[in-house]
Amino acid sequence: MNILFFLTPKSEVAYITEDFTIRQTLEKMEHHRYSSIPILTKDGKYVGTITEGDLLWTLKDLIEKKK
Repeated sequence: MNILFFLTPKSEVAYITEDFTIRQTLEKMEHHRYSSIPILTKDGKYVGTITEGDLLWTLKDLIEKKK
């Protein structure tokens, strides 16, 4: 089986850049119905992937710090 059958071209994949806010990230994930999304630099290099869980833990920590 050819693995290219399973790959989606970069131009068709939703992604965020390093400067996206939590809100922008959540909105993009919600719009595309993704539970995780890749993070790219401004010049298109892969940095990592962020998940819904990562965002939930971050929001939890931010709320606790405000107390």
